[in-house]
Amino acid sequence: MNRPSSRPTNDRAVSSTLNYVLSLAIASLLVTGLLIAGGTFVEDRQTEVIRSELGVIGQQVASDINRADRLLTAGDGGTRVVINQSFPKRITGTGYDIQLNPGDDELVLTSVDPEVRIDVHVETDSLLVSSHADSGIVVVKNTSSGELEITNG
Repeated sequence: MNRPSSRPTNDRAVSSTLNYVLSLAIASLLVTGLLIAGGTFVEDRQTEVIRSELGVIGQQVASDINRADRLLTAGDGGTRVVINQSFPKRITGTGYDIQLNPGDDELVLTSVDPEVRIDVHVETDSLLVSSHADSGIVVVKNTSSGELEITNG
């Protein structure tokens, strides 16, 4: 016959401590997961905002190039065109640069950190010169040979 032991057991204290440690571990894992997911969400959102802002700036520079092209086409051979436009030096906390690529008839805008690149198509009757401008004041002008280029002002 089994008799109950007269010695008291300490299972209850072990159970409480174990539950506490397991609860802390699970809570830590959940908080860590939320922080990682939240950090990724913020980075993705920042990239989307940078892409959007680069697109707006690219469209405005492309518009300036088209405007300069129309002025050159309407003017006589000695027409000098210079269009200045001011843009923000930084977008969403990062710098950017603009490259005019005549081979593909496009502007390439690239942010620094994180690196985001967008291409904006440019259609002109005038020839384009491979040129580069940083953020800030962007100048669209024609060269002495009548080609269009971008520079900083």
